[in-house]
Amino acid sequence: IQFLENMGISNYNSLQAKLERRFSNGVTFLASYTWGKAMTDSVDHLSTSGAGNGVDVGAFREPQNPVNRRSEYGPSEFDVTHRFVFSGVWQLPFGRGHAVGSGWSRGTDLLLGGWELSPIFTAQTGLALTINQPQITNIGGERRSRPNRIADGNLPSDQRTVDRWFDTSAFVATTATPGAVGFVPGTIFGNSGVGIVRGPGYVNLDLNVAKTFTITERVNAQLRGEFFNALNHTNFGVPGVTTGAGFGQIVNALDARIIQVALKLRF
Repeated sequence: IQFLENMGISNYNSLQAKLERRFSNGVTFLASYTWGKAMTDSVDHLSTSGAGNGVDVGAFREPQNPVNRRSEYGPSEFDVTHRFVFSGVWQLPFGRGHAVGSGWSRGTDLLLGGWELSPIFTAQTGLALTINQPQITNIGGERRSRPNRIADGNLPSDQRTVDRWFDTSAFVATTATPGAVGFVPGTIFGNSGVGIVRGPGYVNLDLNVAKTFTITERVNAQLRGEFFNALNHTNFGVPGVTTGAGFGQIVNALDARIIQVALKLRF
């Protein structure tokens, strides 16, 4: 029997800073930084699951123990501690109408004038991850019990690899087998908390390079080159968060560099 009730809580606190230059002399940019923390005792069931548009962090579940909601309180699945975004437009100061090249011939202006660069750079820290374990008994629905935590679980950045992103030895799965490691009589829930380790960060540069050709006073054409993940930086997916096969390992990455070219006629 499943039922819904309005009992979840969440809160968000942040410091947000912005530096902006409005368009002047062919340059405009916006730099934004956020230092924040989102906490909840209810997972964001849709945004980070297969049914939503977010990053699936592997905690698609209901509370492991509905009568102990305090143990469910921790960082949200979409919590990002630090995030920096820079975007801008730079119209290169070459060609007719600019200080450099105002006396150029039409042929030279056709080649060197009308260029524009538009970068979007994003850097952020990793998402909060919750460690789960295979179920030793059917606790119903999509609920996932958690193992016992015997150490911190996070690794220094210089020790993280795709084969061992966090300290897997810090988590011991509970078991129903008497005498086995992890067996606690009458217990199916471990003491590991929510959002206690962090996944890989994210660094990305998207870049647009455009060249405008003036045909008449009211008609021009624009040739655009768009580069997504222009630096071809490897952004890893989240590691396996369920004890057992693949635990702590990263087996996927986000998109590599993508380039597309477009020609627009504007009138």
